[in-house]
Amino acid sequence: MKICLLSVYHEAFDKRMYHKIARSLVGADHLVVSICPQGAFDGEERDGVHFRYIPRASTLYERLRSVFYLAAAGRKEEADIYIAPEPESWVAAMLIKAIGGGRIVYDMHEHASSKFARYFPAAVRTPAAHITQWFMRRFAGYTDHILLTRESFETVWEGLDTPRSVVINSNHRQAPCSDIPPAVRERVGRGPSVIHQGLFGDIRGSWQLLDAMKLVVRTIPDARCIILGEYGYGSLKQYRQAVANAGLEENFVFIDTVPYEEVPAYVATAQVGLILFQPGRLNHTLAMPHKLFDYMREGIPVIAPDFAVEVAHILDQADAGILVEITDSGAIAAAIIRLLEDPALSERLGKNGQAAVDTSYNWERDEVTLLRAIDSLGTTSTNAPLV
Repeated sequence: MKICLLSVYHEAFDKRMYHKIARSLVGADHLVVSICPQGAFDGEERDGVHFRYIPRASTLYERLRSVFYLAAAGRKEEADIYIAPEPESWVAAMLIKAIGGGRIVYDMHEHASSKFARYFPAAVRTPAAHITQWFMRRFAGYTDHILLTRESFETVWEGLDTPRSVVINSNHRQAPCSDIPPAVRERVGRGPSVIHQGLFGDIRGSWQLLDAMKLVVRTIPDARCIILGEYGYGSLKQYRQAVANAGLEENFVFIDTVPYEEVPAYVATAQVGLILFQPGRLNHTLAMPHKLFDYMREGIPVIAPDFAVEVAHILDQADAGILVEITDSGAIAAAIIRLLEDPALSERLGKNGQAAVDTSYNWERDEVTLLRAIDSLGTTSTNAPLV
């Protein structure tokens, strides 16, 4: 079949949309086109995935306008299936279907109704979320399949007939990185370290981490904290100044986003992986972050919020980390010190995480569910021409 991925803000090489979904579909002999925002990559094809581009959207208005860009570009592809990972691209897919387009798959990445409600004043966010969810349930009636990135999202769709499958944000199964490239080692240095990988900032625990590291260095002076990824919530300049004011410039290593293939090597340099989502957002309570499986696959224990139900369930079940009161910098510091000072405990938790990834939480298993869902939508020829 010809399958078209529609994205308003997921870029060309997004972890899930490209490295997992698109490449799995190509591997199953589907013809795959990805329509996504313009970015650093502007090529026409890679690994069998064909790319089309729409203007990048940075404001709510631009994101809404992107619906029409996507619908117009997607309709030209005359695909059999359109996969949409955002509410806006979902609407674009429905517009395409309404004028004779193909079938629709909504890949639910986030608790969209609560996230959309944050665009409104606090006093009306609850009714805004309810109204948004009402519309989403109506949209489901025009959708052929819904992919859920976590089990807890099932409650949004209870009672509806639209077929659903759970395809979580697991990683490809591979051996842990045992040979750290010299360039990576030079950037991160040596000594006991923790890592936060992925989008970072105030709502993801940056200030709690800074206060925790002030406590950690009293016990382990050479401890380092690797921040790998974009500081997307708040001011990086302000944060780095606060690190300097605390006298911790030598204890923090800031590294911007690196290619997908290089992430395991950076994770493997650390002894502890951090997930620091702060409470107050339903998406954090129901989070299923890629970084969880990045850490587990590399065999390092995870420190994570005790309120994050999906993450807590996996770590509890696998016995692969420590759950803490994530607003308490003292609790974060105590967990870091405990893991850095007890190599036997860290090794046991890390090996437990590796075993869980190898047997249960890997893309090879989730890929089967994905392809089964796609196959259920038809057996149209894969030889549809590219436009």
